Amino acid sequence: MGQIIFVVCRESVEALLVIGILYAWMNGRPDARQGKIWLLAGILGGFALAGLLTLTLIGVTDILGGAGRDWFEIGMLTFASALIVQMVMWMRAHGRTMKKDLESGLEESAKSSNWWGVFFLAMIAVGREGSETVMFLYGSLLQLDSFGSYVDFFVAAAIGLALAMILFFLLQIGGKYISWKWFFRVTETMLLFLGSALFLTAAGKLLGGPLAATDLPAWLYSTVWDVSGVLSDSSVFGGLLASLFAYRSQPIGWDLVMVAIYWVLVLLVLRWQLRGRPERIQRLETATETH
Repeated sequence: MGQIIFVVCRESVEALLVIGILYAWMNGRPDARQGKIWLLAGILGGFALAGLLTLTLIGVTDILGGAGRDWFEIGMLTFASALIVQMVMWMRAHGRTMKKDLESGLEESAKSSNWWGVFFLAMIAVGREGSETVMFLYGSLLQLDSFGSYVDFFVAAAIGLALAMILFFLLQIGGKYISWKWFFRVTETMLLFLGSALFLTAAGKLLGGPLAATDLPAWLYSTVWDVSGVLSDSSVFGGLLASLFAYRSQPIGWDLVMVAIYWVLVLLVLRWQLRGRPERIQRLETATETH
């Protein structure tokens, strides 16, 4: 439940940020009032896209059986993990200029009285965050097998959405005291840990499914340590840590290897991005001076 609340809250805040920028700009322009209708239509379109993806994933999972379903679940969980890393990289590269880029596009829409751009911006913003939410929670969706589990899922999602609205409001009115930069930096770090949890879940399904009959070294199956007496990952708090931070109270060698592979890859990718950033910034400054 904690994973659902965090993911919905984090992704909703990001979508609200984009929608807030679009709405605030149009609210201050008398000639842009017509665009609000297109903005609302885009938001609804984004929800429809996310809903369509949810139904597609559930439908495909139900149709597949045996090894096909195992590989599909492993692929989706691994893809969700990679998507988190890509999203963090994108936010780090474009977060500073997002507001300026959005307002530039809105200016063009207002001049031409063509509000399709607003519609697609809103639809993509909501659809993208909604689709990412579905992907990140794919593992949770697989566990919905009863009416009660569906109720718990939607209650957690509603709590996450409500928290996102409250947090967005507080960030808006308390900009001097609460930094958007640090908010995204902290939640980006938590998302990377969530990515490790999804990757570890996929790795566990791989070991217990397609690789079950493979003759792997015995140490990969051996328990490295046991702290279940202190904090079991089957407890409420332990389960929260497991779903958000890949915590295991009784990890085996396979778990440690998979987590290590994930973090090595993530750190290498982020380091590569940091190396290219100064060059990109210099090119942007040069282009600005030229124009």
